[in-house]
Amino acid sequence: MTFKTRLMTTLSSTILCAGLSAGAVGSAMAHNVLNVSEAPAGHLFPMVLNVNHGCKGAPVVGARIQIPNGIVDAKAVDKQGWEIEYKMKQLETPVVLHGREVKEVVGEIVWKNPTDTVPSDGWATFEFRGTIPKDAGRVMHFKNITVCEGGKTDPYVDLPEQALDVNDAEFSKKAWAFMTATSGPAPMVIVRESKGQYPWDWTAEQARGDAP
Repeated sequence: MTFKTRLMTTLSSTILCAGLSAGAVGSAMAHNVLNVSEAPAGHLFPMVLNVNHGCKGAPVVGARIQIPNGIVDAKAVDKQGWEIEYKMKQLETPVVLHGREVKEVVGEIVWKNPTDTVPSDGWATFEFRGTIPKDAGRVMHFKNITVCEGGKTDPYVDLPEQALDVNDAEFSKKAWAFMTATSGPAPMVIVRESKGQYPWDWTAEQARGDAP
């Protein structure tokens, strides 16, 4: 069973047992979210930020997403009609990127100045990618902010009071509690051990079809 299936199963049980109102569930599902809940350790991986509405009636004119530590090569997919800006951050320890040592990497991606705004009741997608850290089991939080006309913003930057541990038997329950305790939870992605995305990554057992 995948994490997504486990989480959704637990969420459904929690909703039934706790008697959460439809309004509370609807509010949780209206958060800005990523299109994935898991990512393969060590792989270059595409992700999509879904901005599901504007800011209290104001149309969307931008989005910002903070790149978690450990992803050093983040880059946005070109989005027609939008400008893309990269805000850099300094590294305490330099890393080798594309064969050269670098001391600063992308810390935040900003989409701005669209030719057409996104209606307040509409939604928009913002694609980017980056190489996922190799430490499987890690929970990465992607803080992001919706930017709207009139200087209004809708932030999704809140983090759990205590770090989430995927090895905790109550992980799914605690993840749901975090997501519903605040109006602005930062979307999270779990780094999973890679089983090989491409044929040249497969083990002999996978190549023979003896392993998942």
